[in-house]
Amino acid sequence: MKEKIAIFTDLKSEIPFNNIITYFNIYINPEIEKLDDFNEIKIIILDYTNEKDCYSIGKRIRFLRPEIPILIISKIINPFSYNEIREFGGFGMIKLFKWNKDYPEKLLEELNMMRHPEYPSGKTDIAVIIPVYNEESRINFVADFVIELKKFLELAFLNTRIYFVNDGSKDNTEILIREISNKINTNSETIFDKFVFNAKELEQNTRKAGTYIEGIKSIEADILLFVDADNSFFIEDISLMINIIRKGYYDIVAGTKDLTAEKRPLIRKILSFGKRTLTKNMLPKGVYDSQTGLKAIKASSAKFILPYLSRSRGLAIDLELMYYAKKLNFRVLQLPVKCIDRDGSHVDVIKDSLSYLKNIYLIIKDSKNKWKNR
Repeated sequence: MKEKIAIFTDLKSEIPFNNIITYFNIYINPEIEKLDDFNEIKIIILDYTNEKDCYSIGKRIRFLRPEIPILIISKIINPFSYNEIREFGGFGMIKLFKWNKDYPEKLLEELNMMRHPEYPSGKTDIAVIIPVYNEESRINFVADFVIELKKFLELAFLNTRIYFVNDGSKDNTEILIREISNKINTNSETIFDKFVFNAKELEQNTRKAGTYIEGIKSIEADILLFVDADNSFFIEDISLMINIIRKGYYDIVAGTKDLTAEKRPLIRKILSFGKRTLTKNMLPKGVYDSQTGLKAIKASSAKFILPYLSRSRGLAIDLELMYYAKKLNFRVLQLPVKCIDRDGSHVDVIKDSLSYLKNIYLIIKDSKNKWKNR
């Protein structure tokens, strides 16, 4: 049975409470004195742009339920003074929360910690980041992969979150991804379910580069795992990569499908061989393939690499990341992984190969200034 919370709001922040808070039965702007089961409410959320309105409602609530926890939502860090919070009255917990529409799961984390402080905090150990672009024609592969991934992570790892980063799609990818996310979140039964799905949309297509940069810059976790969305990789290999990173011997584990991919066209095998030959001296020792879309990275290491990455790098963002991992002396393991090349790839073999050649030159050229000014 779902617990109950009440939300008092002026609606100006436009927070989609019904979509985010799926683990509770929620009441929005109820009449306090006429709420029959007011004593069953577990948490109060106050969401007002005018702090006087917030103070007034909070005081009325605390008069009736002095012990009830209150979460105050704001766009700034500390909108209330100590004295104002004290004058709410009562003795229940009062917390301030800064709302960020791009990462709504943080609101759910805060509610989790308020309602069940005996459970682990909302700290994310593993963030699975899935770049997507114009996936409408193969959304069934995306959905199958995410459902399988959720089941696996639910059994094997705690405090894991899955993030979609939409790379400026021009079809209905954004709508379909949110439908998948909402369906899986809605089917979860408890607020301390280990999973929160978040869909972040970039304004323009960056040919993958922006999805990596957004993930490293904005997502807080110990381990960042980047994986293609089309269900081309196997859960066993994803598990192995996470476990290797958690052992502490490597900063990055980069998968390679060059010698294992099933159903791979001959032209792509030839081009992959050419890329490996051209970039051999740019990669860390023992690494020969930078382009496979499956990588696990310690977040602390990724933060060091982030300033050197460029959104204009396109599909060569993997190469740039590995190039600076070498220059920064990070420990990198190349791990052969099984893979099925799916139909519907967005890679233009000729055009993207020419762009890749250009970016090899630009990465080396730009690094001279970036490295000099570090």
